[in-house]
Amino acid sequence: MIRVRLTALVLLSACASPTTPENDLAEYRALWEAQRLTDYTFDVVRNCFCLARADVRVTVKGGVISGVTELASEVAHDPEFFRTIDGLFDLVQDAYDRDAHEVQVDFNPSRGYPTRIWIDYVEMMADEEIGFTLLSDVTALES
Repeated sequence: MIRVRLTALVLLSACASPTTPENDLAEYRALWEAQRLTDYTFDVVRNCFCLARADVRVTVKGGVISGVTELASEVAHDPEFFRTIDGLFDLVQDAYDRDAHEVQVDFNPSRGYPTRIWIDYVEMMADEEIGFTLLSDVTALES
């Protein structure tokens, strides 16, 4: 009797998918958080139908954006249009929570942070899509 129950349990667990996009997100977030980085920089482009589209360097200190500078001109940009790495994770989680039409995300396999995000919230709506593509690795700032 125990053997039959154990066999049934093994068969049922084999049918369940152990990975989902949300599980992957949680695993990569844990990998990122294990690094305990609060002061860092990364280069990124925000992909959207908006004015804040440029290749920029985001500087994060104490877990908060302290500056956003355009790479080509060194002109400062409004940090409101950009996110920390934790903020990028939150953006993807929010898209899953809101059941966005399409969510694409790639991660740095060894450090866990998102390297490319594309979200289309509503299939039949134009220009509400948003994305971020990292142009560089996340680099820790020296204390």
